[in-house]
Amino acid sequence: MKILHVAHFFYPCLSAGGVVNACYQIASKQAEANDVKVLSSDSCKERLEFPDGRYDVDVDGIKVDYFKNLSNSFKLRTMLDTPLSAPFKIKNDISGYDIVHIHEHRQTLAIIASHYARKKNIPYIVQAHGSVLPFFQKEGLKNIFDKVFGFRILHNASCVFALTEVEKEQYLKMGVDEERIEIVPIGINLEEYESLPEYGRFRSKFNIGEEDKLILFVGRIHEIKGLDLLIEAFNDLVHDSIEAFRDGHDKIIDLENKGSIKLAIVGPDDGYLSRLEEKIEEYSLEDDVIITGPLYKEEKQEALVDCDLFVMPSKYESFTTSGLEAMACSKPLVLTKNNHIHDWVDGNVGIACEDDKDSLRDAVQRVLFDEGLAKGYGENGRKLIEEKYNWTIINNQILDIYKKYL
Repeated sequence: MKILHVAHFFYPCLSAGGVVNACYQIASKQAEANDVKVLSSDSCKERLEFPDGRYDVDVDGIKVDYFKNLSNSFKLRTMLDTPLSAPFKIKNDISGYDIVHIHEHRQTLAIIASHYARKKNIPYIVQAHGSVLPFFQKEGLKNIFDKVFGFRILHNASCVFALTEVEKEQYLKMGVDEERIEIVPIGINLEEYESLPEYGRFRSKFNIGEEDKLILFVGRIHEIKGLDLLIEAFNDLVHDSIEAFRDGHDKIIDLENKGSIKLAIVGPDDGYLSRLEEKIEEYSLEDDVIITGPLYKEEKQEALVDCDLFVMPSKYESFTTSGLEAMACSKPLVLTKNNHIHDWVDGNVGIACEDDKDSLRDAVQRVLFDEGLAKGYGENGRKLIEEKYNWTIINNQILDIYKKYL
């Protein structure tokens, strides 16, 4: 099968978030037995450079065309590419593909690829990756885009992929026919989690004691991630005098002599780091919060292996790749109900709490200090990754869906 992926950010621009990793993993799996190409741009926080040419670049067996943007700063402000050569190249090349897979539809390359796919009678798929509805940021620009291009891109797609049932409802609100919506989650590459780093490496690097409880957040340092709420809840845990609490079975958990609690925040700054640091200073948490910057591959696994609990307190989250990675390391989760996956997380692989400080604090406290509960959640999470949320299983599902439209 000849498959064309369209993504306005692509590897190695990992700072752009989980969509880059998802597109890379899907294309990588498909390239093992198919002819796969990715169309992307040279945009990232710092423009990508290609001294040996920007077309047919080999990225771990995936062929990638990185179109040059007229303005990288305009792209970062508006999310719209200015790839002057793209219309001509896509028009000439698209006929050679069986299917087109567009990742996030509010982007210039999606406009061009969907237009020529229709003209050439080539089926195309849209995977919005949690960005179906125009909210939270740049709502005005998104609404304008939808009126001019977005509705047309969605309505003319052969099929759209929803990460969850919540996202399926969002597609329906945008007028997409239900029979053209497929539930396709994201996953992780399970092979990368078969041999994990030794316990203690991350703690040693950042002077975290073996007896200390370690809470971990992994993601972009952005307002939407709810890090202000996390700091407020963490402040209560560190500074409040709490001697004991009852777990779900009315067992009293004694918190005295439990050691210190540390919070590690791992990820690239996406415009919120200075405000986060102000919040940490406001609560005098400088000695208890570690901000590492972005960590990838083995270094990120070291953090996951060493943590006691993974937390994602987002104001909005369609899925959480880093949460899946924590599950692969047999770690329990705590996340807010703003995360679309909260329904299968809660009481199974962790706790889903309300979007407020007290609820988050109580959920973190409960999992952090009940080792039996945490262990059970961790074991359930690892099993779920093996059975459902890994790219081998998900890619087979995607390929089967492609075949329906060929």
